[in-house]
Amino acid sequence: MTTTSQAGTRKPMSYEAIASLFLALYRFFTYLLAVLLVQVIPLDTPREPDAQVYVILGLVALYTLLKVFSPLLWQQRYPLTHVVLGFDTLACVLLLMFTGGLDSGFLLYALSPILTASLLFKERVAFVTAGVVSGPLVLAHALLSNWNADFAWIMDGNYLPLLIIYAMFCFLIAMLTYRTNMNIRQRIETQAVMEERMRIRRELHDGVAQALGYLNIKTKAVREWVSSHDTDRALSGLEDIQKVVKDTYEDIRQSIDSLSGTRMLPLTETLREYVQEFGERNGIDASFEAPDETMKLSSATELQLLRIAHEALNNTRKHAQASKIWIRLADTPDGLELVVKDNGRGFSLDEHMQESAGHHGLIIMKERAESLGGTCDVTSNPGQGTQVRVSIPPEKVRL
Repeated sequence: MTTTSQAGTRKPMSYEAIASLFLALYRFFTYLLAVLLVQVIPLDTPREPDAQVYVILGLVALYTLLKVFSPLLWQQRYPLTHVVLGFDTLACVLLLMFTGGLDSGFLLYALSPILTASLLFKERVAFVTAGVVSGPLVLAHALLSNWNADFAWIMDGNYLPLLIIYAMFCFLIAMLTYRTNMNIRQRIETQAVMEERMRIRRELHDGVAQALGYLNIKTKAVREWVSSHDTDRALSGLEDIQKVVKDTYEDIRQSIDSLSGTRMLPLTETLREYVQEFGERNGIDASFEAPDETMKLSSATELQLLRIAHEALNNTRKHAQASKIWIRLADTPDGLELVVKDNGRGFSLDEHMQESAGHHGLIIMKERAESLGGTCDVTSNPGQGTQVRVSIPPEKVRL
């Protein structure tokens, strides 16, 4: 029977979940503000039927509830996110057009798609969204004042400055929100990278210290066996020393590779090089499969995925006695997937987790995956190899 382990701890809210919660609250409260303003400022002209006013309010209320109570439901597929953003932008533009333009109580509500683009998309998407929201409003007022003399007052008095201010405000919201948010994310990622480097240094120091201590004791024992002409035990001790030296060398090299994991290479190329070197150094037939296009990930995400791959390969080298290993990196509609599979001897996960020193690597991989909002599943069975599958949600896959 195959044994599978999956992380079951409660995960902290991801950045995307927090941003979506903020957007939902912003949309909800700006809708309430718009309802209050509608009671004071008519939506259009006094001749407009009250029934139409409440139909508009009802439709916007329904749309707002959908956005508030399912903020992440429409963002499960990467291509769909742009469609949802485009629909939201169009809906807000039409809402402004049908509720009085600059006299609309929904001016703040219409900033929702701009904030969404600034927090969850690239800067150019935020600027395009700002232009789409403000452009039709300015254009409609300008054309209306030129085509109909009754509306010439729009370009007089305070309306022209208000149009300019609102358009500028849309772009300022897009730029400042994106830049501030990006600075915060970069600080968090930089701090995560620095903490990771410090942790790797501690692991390297502890591992080397333990290995040197063991070698010191073992060499003394070998010297005594040689002095007493116990050749068999001396040769066996030398073989143990050789194995420890080789393992320590591999651990040091892996740690050095991890410390330099932030080099300016895409994740796919970095993994491909590492897998090739790993196979050549250890005499294992290692194959790597990944999409041709370059995946754009944050530095922290790339570092965690590299460390998970390093840990999985290191476990294979130390324990699996495998002759083949397969590594696959796939960008699927459900997110990013990293799979490391070998044809080694496998193990019973229940027994392995009971060993105090045996499950440290598995816990580390799970913690790294959970830090990205993902999962790490380990599947193994004695005599049937081991598979490590890491799944990262789609909102973490692209910057």
